[in-house]
Amino acid sequence: MSYRKPTKPKKKQKGKGARDWVTEDSDAIRAQLPKEGEIFGIVLQILGASILLVKCLDGFTRQIRIPGKYRKRMWCRVGDIVIIFPFYGMNPDEKGELVHRFRKNEVRWLINNKHIPEDFVI
Repeated sequence: MSYRKPTKPKKKQKGKGARDWVTEDSDAIRAQLPKEGEIFGIVLQILGASILLVKCLDGFTRQIRIPGKYRKRMWCRVGDIVIIFPFYGMNPDEKGELVHRFRKNEVRWLINNKHIPEDFVI
């Protein structure tokens, strides 16, 4: 019978994860811009079951769903600026899908470069 010495559990190493890769005062921020058919929006309310109520830059208020590949990775709060993709063919003025959520420094860059109006942000 062989005896094995008990080992200590390994420590989990912290990853870099959601850290901002750009400093606050840097001008080198690269924010994703909407592609053809995508729109800027702001989260008004969280309805639950990965459904958000978003006011879009084109004036419509849409129910947006968070796709499965983003559900655990992309957390949205009220007031976040997002890019959405309306469901064309199926109520494009009422429904859509979340594409991207912006961080605070990216929102500042979007406002400074006139991609979104300043009064749009809460």
